[in-house]
Amino acid sequence: MSYAVGDVGTLAEIQEWARSNKVDTTTIELMNQTNDILDHVPFREANTMSGHQTRLRTGLPEIYFRQLYRGTPISKSQYSRVVEGIGILEGRMELDVLEKQLYQSSFGAYRLSEGKAFMEALRQKAATLFFYGDHAKLADEFDGFATRYCDLNNPHVIDASEFTYGSNSEDEASEDGETGLTSMYLVAWGPDSAHGIFPKDSVGGLKHTDLGTYTTTDNEGRKLEVIADLWQWSLGLCVRDWRSVVRICNIKTKYLANTLTGTLANVNNESKVSSTREDGWINLKDLTIIAKSKIPAGMRNRAVWYCNPQVLAGLEIQSSDTKNVHLHYGEYFGVQNVPAIHSRPVFECECITNNEERVTAGGSYPEKNSQQ
Repeated sequence: MSYAVGDVGTLAEIQEWARSNKVDTTTIELMNQTNDILDHVPFREANTMSGHQTRLRTGLPEIYFRQLYRGTPISKSQYSRVVEGIGILEGRMELDVLEKQLYQSSFGAYRLSEGKAFMEALRQKAATLFFYGDHAKLADEFDGFATRYCDLNNPHVIDASEFTYGSNSEDEASEDGETGLTSMYLVAWGPDSAHGIFPKDSVGGLKHTDLGTYTTTDNEGRKLEVIADLWQWSLGLCVRDWRSVVRICNIKTKYLANTLTGTLANVNNESKVSSTREDGWINLKDLTIIAKSKIPAGMRNRAVWYCNPQVLAGLEIQSSDTKNVHLHYGEYFGVQNVPAIHSRPVFECECITNNEERVTAGGSYPEKNSQQ
């Protein structure tokens, strides 16, 4: 294969690693992200190698009044067939065998550290796909939550701009084009609601293969021997019941700053956080109440919130006054001190961006790929 700059470990990088080992073998992982969703997704084996086929009930049979000496018409329910896709994520690392010979004592630690970076990159990619995967744009991807819940006609998509007070005219809301927006997602995981999938007759999760030593070529076609590792993750997202997910969209990032700092900057020469409908204030508390109520009662007890750090901070600040009875901290999924709003835990996902496109009305829902 041909190499590009930065694709493989260089001799200079190995030398730097060897020198640093004399002081500290720990790498400060500045590129790591918090994406708690990956610790919560329940995975199930798909019923095919390339995806998962399922049926959704879309209509109930007709019920009639029975009359004497008259029969009852036959009726049946209606359903849709849905095919959920699976994507294959893969990362390959190759290190020159000469590096192992030159740096016997530190090569293993360096290889392990590089492996952790590959695993983190795969986790970030997978987390991003769960929200922003779009099969229509890239055939290898599966559809994420943002792609599925992308239409304000869908009752499970809530427009946060309607709960943003003050300077919130349509002109100002769109002055940045279609950027500067983010979302919150409420997901009720379960085998009959939303879950992850992996290919039939395979093992779920991240897989590592030590490819050993083999001969390859550099970017000029010259042969060399390398030690290689392969990381692979085959996964997809299945939303069997579209009612199990709610998206609060069009949260204006610049208005979120008002939520954090307040607009009443100086009251008696003291700063305070605005908890009323001030200019550009986003009412996150009301939004979360409305969203929670849209989840069917039987699913509500397993619904989980996901948002980025800025939204999480805003939600906690709005709910931190002494009279608040809706926010508390508890242990969820083995993690302590997790904030929970209305008894539903709120987890942080840095992969949820602040530059989402504005969600409007006019698409189709809940399943774009259903077949009668």
